[in-house]
Amino acid sequence: MTTIPAELAPAVRAVPRRSGARRDIQVLRAVAVAVVVAYHLWPHGLTGGYVGVDVFFVISGFLITSHLLRRPPTSPRELGAFWARRVRRLLPAATLVLAATTVASVLLLPSGLLMSAAHEALASTFYVENWSLARQATDYLAADGAATPVQHFWSLGVEEQFYLGWPVLVGVLVLLGSRVRRGRWVVGAGIASVVVVGLTYGVHVTTNDAPRAYFVTTTRVWELALGGLVAVVGTRLVPRGVWRSVVAWAGLVAVAFAVVRFSAATPFPGWAALVPTLGAAAVVWADADDERASPTVVLGGRAVVGLGDVSYSVYLWHWPLVVLVPFLIGDPLTWSTRLGVAGASVLLAVATKRWVEDRFRTDRRVTSSLPRTFAVGALCMALSAALATGAHAWGQRELDREEATSAAVRASAPDCFGAQAAREQRCTTSRTLYLSPTVAAQDKPDVYADGCWNNTPFTSRRVCTYGSDAPSRRIALVGNSHAGHWLPAMQDQLDREGWQLSTYLVSECYTVDVPVDVTIPRAITGCAGWNSWVVDTVVGERPDLVVMSERTYRPLVGVDDEDKVATARAAYARVLERFTDAGIPVLVLRDTPAPSESAPDCVARERGGWASCTTPAEDAIEPDPLADAAHADRSGLVDVLDVNDLLCDATRCHDVVGGVIVYFDRGHLTSTFARTLRPEVEAAVAARIGGGAAHQGAARSASSSG
Repeated sequence: MTTIPAELAPAVRAVPRRSGARRDIQVLRAVAVAVVVAYHLWPHGLTGGYVGVDVFFVISGFLITSHLLRRPPTSPRELGAFWARRVRRLLPAATLVLAATTVASVLLLPSGLLMSAAHEALASTFYVENWSLARQATDYLAADGAATPVQHFWSLGVEEQFYLGWPVLVGVLVLLGSRVRRGRWVVGAGIASVVVVGLTYGVHVTTNDAPRAYFVTTTRVWELALGGLVAVVGTRLVPRGVWRSVVAWAGLVAVAFAVVRFSAATPFPGWAALVPTLGAAAVVWADADDERASPTVVLGGRAVVGLGDVSYSVYLWHWPLVVLVPFLIGDPLTWSTRLGVAGASVLLAVATKRWVEDRFRTDRRVTSSLPRTFAVGALCMALSAALATGAHAWGQRELDREEATSAAVRASAPDCFGAQAAREQRCTTSRTLYLSPTVAAQDKPDVYADGCWNNTPFTSRRVCTYGSDAPSRRIALVGNSHAGHWLPAMQDQLDREGWQLSTYLVSECYTVDVPVDVTIPRAITGCAGWNSWVVDTVVGERPDLVVMSERTYRPLVGVDDEDKVATARAAYARVLERFTDAGIPVLVLRDTPAPSESAPDCVARERGGWASCTTPAEDAIEPDPLADAAHADRSGLVDVLDVNDLLCDATRCHDVVGGVIVYFDRGHLTSTFARTLRPEVEAAVAARIGGGAAHQGAARSASSSG
């Protein structure tokens, strides 16, 4: 084994020889896991509780680097021994949770969410869940999907990937340092370079692709390296006495500030990640266990230290319970059930630590043999992979059965189906669900499968056409995803009348002539460019009708929230004027309600019932400045269609109407339900495109809707 360079010896002596030797680290672990669990149970309370993961990263980087400095892995066998310790420490407990979660998912989850959970369980088995989530996060069409019960394994993936490469880097740096006088500086400079380069890259990716930045290892590795840098520096620079307590408390205050003040709107992990990570590093660096008035003296009671000791298992168990318990009880989590989840997480963690973690870490039959250790690891991963594969196959079988049932129902056209139930007073509330939650979640308009979207950074110019190749009339469908979900209501009319429809669809952005805040600078520019291009192109094409619909959700750049609707209304008025000045008729489809949660998820959780799957109308029906501008238009060329009376009653908007789930997520119409709105949509289109006087009275125009 390589001798530790003399320059490194003081730093090595300053770090613990066992992860449990320092109570302040256990307190910090307890704080980290507590804020993560609280954030997942009460996300509107501790809005920045997600930074607990970053605190864990710093602690892990410190402890692992401390170990590597004491026992530098400079040979293949030493590397193998290091990785074997990681296998014994992490894999058995993780496998237990993955296996239990997969089995529970088969019993409780609808087929679609089960398949997603199985896919992510497989990714988690091989510790690449963070990259799987990064891919989904950058896909706008998938980003709104329900969380699976193994999604939290993303952070474990980051750590495991760090553990693969970090000992190699440290070993090389130690070898280099052993050949020069200032060996500690060589190791410190190497690790500091990782911190600086990683942070710089993390800021860049967070600025330009924030959803992906949150998950990928390359934007997070600097946080673990920061802990490693503390291990190299040691505690010599912190004077003994009160200063250590001051530094430790300052670090905890920084972590607390991030927990309380950060939110989902904070660009993360960018520069903001320095607050909790430097705070955690300060606590570790201070090493204030033996100082009076230190955080350990105040917070380091037996219960807190014990929570820190089982923090890994608490983290493993809490998220599956958060996701699965609502499906078990058939209701959302309440205060009492949230407390129950927290308590159950701790109890399961204590049992897991005692009978799984500690057992595999100390069993001589495993610890005495590297091949045996890796065999245990391989068996753990094989078990998780087999269960995940079987769960996915089961989910696919259930989905095939549900799709066949739904297709048969649609073909039979039952009475009082979908929106018809809201039109006909004779129709009673349906007790039959014709569309399963999983089928509903996949029941999307053709524009999704056909790739008609123009996504971030909005530099593409995709246009899809539907209907006749030799049309007698041409329609332009303009807007964001809340325009795209109307296509199924128009497709039959296109085929029947020999018309053609071209899509000008964008995600998140909306068609105004002022900058929309879509978070990323180049996307803001791209959104503005898209909007200018769409209006110019449509005016140049001069279709027989423009159909517009949008959710005006994103903020406007430089516009206060209270002024957003008025500013957007004026901007929409100018866009409509561009069309009407060119003599192009416009039909605006008023935006549909936004349910409080994913409709398929709610119905699935209710296990065949959906009485509680509603949202107060005053919350669900959001302001629609496009519809407001259309109502105010005086050109005589703009109509508005509002069908929300078919989705809502006087007080509440419904996720299920006439036995059909209305939305495939949190606000986009399922194709099946959209098709049941054809009478209203077809009449309005025919009236506005000039289809004859007979259609005029059938249309719900601006004069009769609001």
